[in-house]
Amino acid sequence: MKVMVVDDEPDIVDLLKLMLGSQGYDVITACGGSECLEKLQQDIPDLILLDIIMPDIDGWTVLSRIRQDERLKSIPVIILTAKQLTAEVAQKKAPYITEYLVKPITKEGLLSVIENIISSSKKIEDFIAAARKAGVDQDIIDKYVQLNQQTGAYKRLHTSLTQIYTKKKLEREKSIKNTMDSIKRLIDLRERDLTKLHARIEEMIAASG
Repeated sequence: MKVMVVDDEPDIVDLLKLMLGSQGYDVITACGGSECLEKLQQDIPDLILLDIIMPDIDGWTVLSRIRQDERLKSIPVIILTAKQLTAEVAQKKAPYITEYLVKPITKEGLLSVIENIISSSKKIEDFIAAARKAGVDQDIIDKYVQLNQQTGAYKRLHTSLTQIYTKKKLEREKSIKNTMDSIKRLIDLRERDLTKLHARIEEMIAASG
């Protein structure tokens, strides 16, 4: 598996490369947003670790360009950040982030997140392969993939924010509570739609067999 590490701090790049390389991952490095986008023109990784605060092009801009590129938009992106995302920023960016990690990053934490992404991706790939074989329309498959990604992102976001904000803090900061309530409603809506679509595709797969 090929992983791209993007960070403007050479020490962090070297550390992440060592962590991943020791587990057999093929690591590509980029010391900033510009270098990342340049390398992505030639080499497409299976996963990207992307720092947010970089002097040339920040991580959010890089992420936006990745998601707008047909060749790159489906690549899982793990955001690296020095501090917890605010509820407002996290809600806005959640649909585009596969996962995010707060620095300092432990080897165990990093590898666990990557393994979970790989496992989840494999299940989705197998389901999509079966759907394609059954002749399911590509638009339906694309919608399923998008719903699945967004549902997972919002769930992870809500879990992270729940760990950050205590009940008392939420009572004091109504705006954060409103944001978290909004995220929960989004999760419920997307889970409902995802469940219906999954069942519909399963029926189409069964009918084709």
